[in-house]
Amino acid sequence: MTVVKGSKQDQLMVVSYDPWTRFFKRLFMLVLIAALGGASYIFGRYEALEAQTQAIAERDQLKEDLQMAQDEMASYSQRVIMLEKGGEVDRRSTEGLRQNLVDLRNQIATLQEEVAFYKGIMAPSTRKQDLRIQKLDIEPTLEARRYRYKVVITQVGTNQRFVSGLAGVNIVGVLNGEQKVYGLRDVSDDVQDYGIKYRFRYFQEIEGDLVLPEGFIAESVEVVLQTNGSKANRVEQSFPWPGKE
Repeated sequence: MTVVKGSKQDQLMVVSYDPWTRFFKRLFMLVLIAALGGASYIFGRYEALEAQTQAIAERDQLKEDLQMAQDEMASYSQRVIMLEKGGEVDRRSTEGLRQNLVDLRNQIATLQEEVAFYKGIMAPSTRKQDLRIQKLDIEPTLEARRYRYKVVITQVGTNQRFVSGLAGVNIVGVLNGEQKVYGLRDVSDDVQDYGIKYRFRYFQEIEGDLVLPEGFIAESVEVVLQTNGSKANRVEQSFPWPGKE
């Protein structure tokens, strides 16, 4: 029997080469990537259009409410004039109408401010993308040391893209004679993390309740916005605590 000595011989397998199969595989992958990209773009456009439609509807409703309030105020003003000219002595009716006029003027001022707010974010004077802390409202509740807060953040500019990131709110004040800072998560059951996530195209409201610790005297509120993405932006603004202006 013949024995062959030497290095181990590897077994070779012959595989047929089909360039068309390879071509179609690559073509399929390119088509799949293009389809996914197109779907993502369409979804983003739909989301943006939906946000714009909602903002327009809210703005139009505010305009309608404003017009109704102005018409009502004109009617009350006319009635007051008629009562005074007619020499009627119903002081209560006249005073009641005057109070209604004051309330309506306040309501109109608020509505005008809100309409101007919508006009500003939907038809800005600048095309530069600008993230802003529009306002901070803090109002006391019936419960001692409990307050209702609302932060309004806006994106002024072309508003072509959604902006997202984290918002931080800190209450600065004095406790036992020393400077003390409380994060929102320390004083609010509504917040569990250090930052509150936000994502919007035009504006977003962050609101909830907070309870100040016993003995703590609040002096100001610091709001910090940190955007996501490669071109991250940071916006900070300090507001005086109500009554500390």
